[in-house]
Amino acid sequence: MKVAIEEVLVNTRHRWCMWLVMNKVADKLSKNMLGSEELKKELNACVWSELMEPDAFEETWHAIMERYGLANNDWFSSMFASRKFWVPAFFRDFPMSSLIKTTSLSESQNSFFKMYSNSRVNLMLFYMNYNHALETQRSNNANLEYYDSTKVPILRAELEIEKHASTIYSGSAYNAIQEEIVYACFSLSCATLGVSTNREIEVYNVNDKDSNSWTVTYSIGDDTYLCGCKKFERLGLLGSHIFCVLKYKFVKLIPEKLHGGRWLKSQFVKPMHEDFCDDQEIHLVVDKKKIAFKNLYALFVETTQSIEGNIDQINAFSAIIEEGKKQLLREGVVLSSTEKRALIENFYGSQVPNFIEVHPPDVVSTKGSESRKKSKKESTIK
Repeated sequence: MKVAIEEVLVNTRHRWCMWLVMNKVADKLSKNMLGSEELKKELNACVWSELMEPDAFEETWHAIMERYGLANNDWFSSMFASRKFWVPAFFRDFPMSSLIKTTSLSESQNSFFKMYSNSRVNLMLFYMNYNHALETQRSNNANLEYYDSTKVPILRAELEIEKHASTIYSGSAYNAIQEEIVYACFSLSCATLGVSTNREIEVYNVNDKDSNSWTVTYSIGDDTYLCGCKKFERLGLLGSHIFCVLKYKFVKLIPEKLHGGRWLKSQFVKPMHEDFCDDQEIHLVVDKKKIAFKNLYALFVETTQSIEGNIDQINAFSAIIEEGKKQLLREGVVLSSTEKRALIENFYGSQVPNFIEVHPPDVVSTKGSESRKKSKKESTIK
């Protein structure tokens, strides 16, 4: 796989499954070291840490190998030589690296598609089964979108920045963000230790619960924040260190450049076959209608959330909706016969002809005309 990926998938990064690598540790240790809880604790802390730089990882790894006499172990030496393929310290700048440590993501997808297809079907059945599976995923995502848009998040601190986070992040992401906000604003262990400023950059030293000091850099010109833990770069979610700086600066709303992309209240369901070929235009009509309706609903929810608490804006928005409803549905409007005719013609896409050239046929009496076909029995009797 390694050779094939390097040759074919040129612009991708190959990462090994962390679980499969660490699961082999017990097989590579001697029997007298299998019960060493200290070794397991130190090795896991070294390998699984996402906050450790590559240099710090290498130093800690060598110290563990020397301490427990594993420096000459062939398997541990080979794993260290291939460390750039599986250790999180070497994926700290890679987006979403924390979600692909193991093969569980691909295995769950394989299990999902196996419910709809198998390896023995022909190409046509595979195509139909694949589209069926996609429709199921879209339906599940639509249900989650609706639940997310109608659910009222529970606020723990009643902070402005917490309220703002509840309007832009989806459910699970908001829960994680909420924990970081509460910890940054109310924990004594998370605090700003010092600030240094020049014309373009502000540098903040922030302490956390593990007594680690992190550097948060704020670029004044770009209005951007960078933290040494690189959580935002990995996950797209802000950590407590940046929230601590935002609290220090009395910022009540999360800056737009720190929103991220994956976790927002956005459109999850997208057409998979858009611009695929001309024959797909009929199938795209339904998707376009769904997308247009979801965009309309999202705009309505976003507007109502932004004007919540302002009675004047609420009344003004209600008046705009009422007026628009009358114009679209023509409610309360008496149409003349000419307007009704024009409305009907526009609906059917054709005009009523001025001269009717087709007339109904003359009435013909068919009773007793003996036009009914007789059965063989009747014909024989006659």
